[in-house]
Amino acid sequence: MSTLFEFAPKTRVAYGIGRYLQIGNDVKSLSGESKAVVVTDPGVVGVGLADLVLKALEEGGVETRLFSNVQSDPSADSIDEASEVIRSFGATCVIGLGGGSAMDVAKMAALVAGGEQSAMHYALMANPFPFKVIKTIMLPTTSGTGAEVTSTVVFSTPEKRKVWGWDENMAPELAILEPEFTKALPGFLTAATTLDALVHAIEACTGKRSNPFIEALSLQSVQLIAENFEKALETPDDLEARGNLALAATLAGMAIEQGGTGIAHCIGHALGTVGRIHHGRAVAIALNVAYAWNAEKEVGIHAKIAKAMGVDGAGLTEKELALAGAEEYSRLVEVSGLKLSLYDDGLTKVNIRQLVETMQSGENAPMLNNNCREASIDDLQRFANNILELQPLEA
Repeated sequence: MSTLFEFAPKTRVAYGIGRYLQIGNDVKSLSGESKAVVVTDPGVVGVGLADLVLKALEEGGVETRLFSNVQSDPSADSIDEASEVIRSFGATCVIGLGGGSAMDVAKMAALVAGGEQSAMHYALMANPFPFKVIKTIMLPTTSGTGAEVTSTVVFSTPEKRKVWGWDENMAPELAILEPEFTKALPGFLTAATTLDALVHAIEACTGKRSNPFIEALSLQSVQLIAENFEKALETPDDLEARGNLALAATLAGMAIEQGGTGIAHCIGHALGTVGRIHHGRAVAIALNVAYAWNAEKEVGIHAKIAKAMGVDGAGLTEKELALAGAEEYSRLVEVSGLKLSLYDDGLTKVNIRQLVETMQSGENAPMLNNNCREASIDDLQRFANNILELQPLEA
């Protein structure tokens, strides 16, 4: 390979059942002090996970504050509220406990708290973040976003437009993967978040910034998901399967941290803006209509992905194997039980133009441009049509 590249993982990863019990020591060793804010959401509080972490912190000699006003698809206002809690408490460490939304709020609030500006001041890299002085620890309760190891956050503006923030120092210092913490995840969220991780892995290794390190992380993630996804859906308390999915999500997160995402995330973010569609479901639906189209262009890597998904390539040409991977991906989406039709979410063909325009917006351009195959306006319109033409079976 002649292309120049660098690969530099930024986050230390700790894995194991009961590993979260050491979090008090983690806070003190990372920050040198013993004051932390835990950022989470009402669902995590409701199932008792926040209490477990707060107790572990207390037993570890750490004084804490809890911020739980985080909703799915978090807002700039939520980040600002969390930042004020961090400032007023004088925290030297922020812990993100939850899915991608809670972790994104925690990561960005830790940086925003170091300055005087609001979250919107930093949207889409309009202005540089303050130098990072507050350490961050992530404790994911889903196996999907990979936010525990990335330098990017996604949030919504007051106008409900999905935007992003990035800083080279935003990646957490530590990610703690605790398989027990994902057992309480409902079936829908297990499906949606795992498919999000799968899309991350596929898009990272097929994108224009891929390299052998990204490919290795991605293919291992794909294999772990293929081997454990259905087990976790069928037996939610299977800790081995849950643990393997947690590892897969983090591997995929490390892959997109270096390699970025592609057209499925471009379309998925547009669906989030236009119809408030859950992120994992949105990107899963998006790749479902774009996978074979991508595979036709980049046959070799898609053939490797198919093998990692467990497709038997005996007697198949490389292109046939690549396209068989698209079929296997569609099978996993079907097995997941995710509803492909967006009709009940209020989206129909009337929204095609708005959806296509949003795909082309500035906040989605990096994802569109990183895709392995260049998409024309006609391509985007076709994808939008294929997504929005689906009607519920009873309609």
